[in-house]
Amino acid sequence: MGSRIEEEILRRLPVKSLLRFKCVSESWKTLISEPHFKKKHLNHAKNQNPPKMLIGQTCPKDDTFYFYSSSLSSHRIVEDVRNLDCPSNFVPGFCKIYCCCDGLFLIGIDNTPNSSILLLWNPLTRESIVLPDQNKDSNYSIYGLGYDPISDDYKVLKVEEDEDYENDEDGEISNEILSLKSGSWREISDSNDKDYNCLSSTDSMDCLAFVHGAFHWHGFTERNGFLFSVISFNISNEQYGEIPLPERMCLPSDMIDHGVAVLGGMLSINCVYCNGTNFFDLWVMKDYGVEESWIKLFTITNARIPSIIPIVPKYMFADGEVLFSCGRRTEFMTSKGPYGFSNLIWSLASDDIDTCGYVYTESLIFPEVNL
Repeated sequence: MGSRIEEEILRRLPVKSLLRFKCVSESWKTLISEPHFKKKHLNHAKNQNPPKMLIGQTCPKDDTFYFYSSSLSSHRIVEDVRNLDCPSNFVPGFCKIYCCCDGLFLIGIDNTPNSSILLLWNPLTRESIVLPDQNKDSNYSIYGLGYDPISDDYKVLKVEEDEDYENDEDGEISNEILSLKSGSWREISDSNDKDYNCLSSTDSMDCLAFVHGAFHWHGFTERNGFLFSVISFNISNEQYGEIPLPERMCLPSDMIDHGVAVLGGMLSINCVYCNGTNFFDLWVMKDYGVEESWIKLFTITNARIPSIIPIVPKYMFADGEVLFSCGRRTEFMTSKGPYGFSNLIWSLASDDIDTCGYVYTESLIFPEVNL
């Protein structure tokens, strides 16, 4: 009984405290290190603890990359920003944060002028590992990281972007998937329809949207008269699918940008239109897979919209307010106005600063990678 009570207390504590408490006793160290405890702790944190935002910033003075962590507040200014140590096997030069899942981050690092590496990193436990090389390099691709409960494995999916879809008739677009347990990349494709394989050219997606056990992205299809469609890829059975779009959401020729994201556990679509009046639409799918459940959260009309794309939804607060990152030199805002992270270098810097941000839950998770 005592051990169960201890476990219930410990799994409610923050990660930093648990890492310190490993030194209390051998039994606590063993418990905190067990996979089942880490999963229970993560589930509790997702349901009870406020999320954080990992902010990455390249300083133009020395091309050094910095990581910051901040809590997310409903207030406009966040004060508890703190600097994070870089991964131990990482030289803080140019890099890109691709995606995150369960407190794990997939980071691309320029290793040499002609090559790059992928790094899996938990910023709280400070564990990191270089992932296996991909089968082929691509200048136009987007990544997703997700957990497969069927195989108890984390998987990375890379989807190629097809910038010349109409003239690409060879159908040689194939995506790649990495199972961390297997430790190797495999090419995957749908031989019956290459439409499922490719990603439409878009700026407003910084990673593949992962929800309900599947990755999602905007792809090209012409089913049901739509030029664009939301493509899904199930992480367990590795099958492509298609999410139904209502006719009123058909993307017209005056759409200049679009993206797929996850907000409040729901699949969402965001679109920017320019047809004399510039406006931004945000939709969510209340019941996954049900076409009739698409609802428009809001429309923002602003002449400045084309100048601040890409507009990427990041997080939905409890009151329904949505946090966005906007522009190529990222600024953060909500539907009500600017959202500030104070005490950062870039808060007083020029527009030359490259910034990105990803919402995450602090966790103890770090999967085994079979290299």
